[in-house]
Formats: sequence, structure tokens, C-alpha cells
Amino acid sequence: MDITDNGLSRREKERLTRQAAILNAAKELFAEKGFAGATLEEIAMRAEFGKGTLYNYFPDGKEQILLAIFDQLYNGLCSLIEESFGSQEKDSFRVSLEEFVSNCFLFFNDQFNLFIILVKEAEQLIFSDDEERVAYFVKQQNRVLQTLAEPLQDAMDRGDIREMSPEQLANLILVNIKGYQMRHCPRNLTQSKRPLELPSKEQAGFLTDFLLYGVSSEKTVEVASQ
Repeated sequence: MDITDNGLSRREKERLTRQAAILNAAKELFAEKGFAGATLEEIAMRAEFGKGTLYNYFPDGKEQILLAIFDQLYNGLCSLIEESFGSQEKDSFRVSLEEFVSNCFLFFNDQFNLFIILVKEAEQLIFSDDEERVAYFVKQQNRVLQTLAEPLQDAMDRGDIREMSPEQLANLILVNIKGYQMRHCPRNLTQSKRPLELPSKEQAGFLTDFLLYGVSSEKTVEVASQ
């Protein structure tokens, strides 16, 4: 929710502003030090609040803050899917797919700390022995996959792409976007808060063509310079 919304009370705006400040501070520290290395005291200091204020907003502490950050990530990805494929009836499937790929690159550039946390923490947590953590990540990842699978199934129904599992195709698309973004990260993720180079629109077009046509010689694919 937009904290500038005039429909919100002053108290609610203040609450959302403080919550956002805590999450932004935590994202910076988790990206710099990792979840295990960052402390609540450091998060409070970075957000310029007392430690008690953090517990007012996140009673379960650091774990709850991390999950709130991942909520932002998965909500953001679902919104990108809906925005990119929302006009698919007017645009071709290729146009919508390229828009989604390009928007993902922009999203992770603007939220680079979020991408670092995804790389550093999500894979470890999903393979942890904590069943509740695993269930959370499985549920969130399935939500994103299902959100992307819907427009993919629509494209199959229209004959834009051949029939296959829309969930598996959705997973393939997301894995390739993540891998392409990783290529533009600094080797040591703690040394920079920004990618070495933002993937360009031409590279978004290349990845889109690769996802649609693979390496088949039946379709000429103009490869962007890497």
C-alpha cells in the first residue's frame, strides 16, 4: 500500500513508514552480512530506531523480518507478471514475454539488495530442516509459478506456443532470468550494492528469443553482444 495514500490516517502512515524503514535497513544488512551475520541491534541502528521498536512491528524478531522481505519479493514478481501479460490480447506473446524479462531485470536492479538476499538466503532456507520454513518457500514459489503459468496456458490455448506443462515452462523462464541476472553481479556480492552492468533491452530480447526458439536454425535469432 502506498504510504502517501490520503485515505490513510496519520498514525497508519507513520506505522507503514517505520515498517518500511526497518525492512530497508534489514535488506541492506542481510545483503552485506547474510541473515545469520546481521543482528537485530544492527538493524535497529541502521533504521535509527530502538530495538524495542523493531519488536513492536516484528514480534518474532529477525526471522519475521526476513519473511516479510521475501513477501515483498514474491509479491513484486507476481505484480510484474500481471502487468507484463495484462495486455496480451492486444500484444503478441513475444512482446509480453520480452516485457516481463525486461521488467524483471529492472526490478532486480532497483531492488538489488533483494536479489542478493534471494541468491544468498532462499536456496539455503528452502533446504533447511525447518519444515515451516520449507513450507513457506514452497508455497510462495508455487504462487509465482502459478501466476506465470496462467498467461502461458492462455498462449498455448491461442496457439502462440506449443502445448507443454505451463508450470515447467514458467520455472524454466524464471530460472533463466535469475541466471542471466547473476551473470551481471559482482563476483563478491559483498563488494557492491549494484550490478556490474545492467542487462540491456537488447539482452532481454536475446533471452526472449532463446526461450521461444532455443538454438534451432529454423528461426534466425540475432544474438546481442554479451
